[in-house]
Amino acid sequence: MQSDEYGGYVDSYDFVGTGDAHDDEGMLLVPGQPGRPTDANFDDPKVASMPKILLMGPRRGGKTSIQRVIFQKMSPHETLFRLEATQSLERAIVDHTPLCRFTVWDFPGDFYEGDETVFGGAASLIFVVDAQDEPYDHVLQSFTDAVTKAIQLNPNIVIEVFINKVDGELFLSDESKYDCRRDVYTQVNYELEDAGISPDNINIRYHLTSIYDHTIYEGLSRVVQRLIPQLPTLESLLNVLVSQCSMEKAYLFDVVSKLFISTDPGPVDMQSVELCSDMIDVVLDVSGIYGLGPSQLELGHAAAAAESNSVEGADPNSTSENKDGFDVPDELVGTLISQAPAEDLEEEMVDPDSAYDSESASVIRLSNGMVLYLKEVDTMLALVCITRSENFRKKSLINYNIGCLKKALRALVDNESL
Repeated sequence: MQSDEYGGYVDSYDFVGTGDAHDDEGMLLVPGQPGRPTDANFDDPKVASMPKILLMGPRRGGKTSIQRVIFQKMSPHETLFRLEATQSLERAIVDHTPLCRFTVWDFPGDFYEGDETVFGGAASLIFVVDAQDEPYDHVLQSFTDAVTKAIQLNPNIVIEVFINKVDGELFLSDESKYDCRRDVYTQVNYELEDAGISPDNINIRYHLTSIYDHTIYEGLSRVVQRLIPQLPTLESLLNVLVSQCSMEKAYLFDVVSKLFISTDPGPVDMQSVELCSDMIDVVLDVSGIYGLGPSQLELGHAAAAAESNSVEGADPNSTSENKDGFDVPDELVGTLISQAPAEDLEEEMVDPDSAYDSESASVIRLSNGMVLYLKEVDTMLALVCITRSENFRKKSLINYNIGCLKKALRALVDNESL
């Protein structure tokens, strides 16, 4: 489970632009091939069949920053000085897990035109509005024009409005954020009515977002969930798991982007989502440092055997290594992270070069009596459960039911690939 700076799983992005590919200062690179830009073929039928998300909005609205923070793990503060205004179309492939595959089209600022090629195959249009750039009249008029054309070419397209940058001095209270959303909502309805479109005939969702907190993850999670045709089945499976194991909540997370692609039908508490997201970070960080796959274990045993043969008269109690030749793990790490795998229904292969694999599992006990339990259930897909301490005593039952869930997820993936 060892990894070199998460190179095996963090960067799954394929970028291509209308101009020259950017360098490492402003462009994502191919994993495992430092310094080389990708050459994704968007005319490939497999890529063309993926759901398409369009990112539009005014200049400096934060479209590219959202993309880099979520999918490349760029620090939000880095976006202030590392990113320049997008000058041409940038397209990306997001293909971390078989259940969540799509492409992202990031358009330059103030670009609202489009034809059948742009809007025809799009599943979702995300319009990013800068909440700090008032008034919104001109921006929302352009939004109305884009929505009108998109609906004419693709009546099934889903419209999402990200009211971005709701941070800073202007939005210190929740009331000011809600006032901003209400103003945008009202102006959009006026613009649509002026264009001869009834707002009741268009389902537009509004999200208050900021790259400095988890609101952007919540907003994009809601968008991505609409792209998953198996979402009702996933929700039913999680609902059965929660009811059978007396859990409080269960989420399916894309490990790379930390977007939750499904949850049980119960209400979503964003504080619990933040805890689960932070737990994934802890597991990846600790696994990347201390995780060992089969190849490393064999090397460790061989080194320990060679050392025992070459050293004579050594006191077995005078070393900090255990009988297998490994350092005793830090006590805090041992308390927070349970690297021992749960009982699976079938034996699985372990990738020695990945910090997240089929053996990944973690248990974190909170001071309020709740337990967070993470378990790998599919490729780059993690199940994170929230349960009470007294209910977690039935861990064997929980592991058995998670095993059943894994089998069901594999069946979904196999049916999708047919």
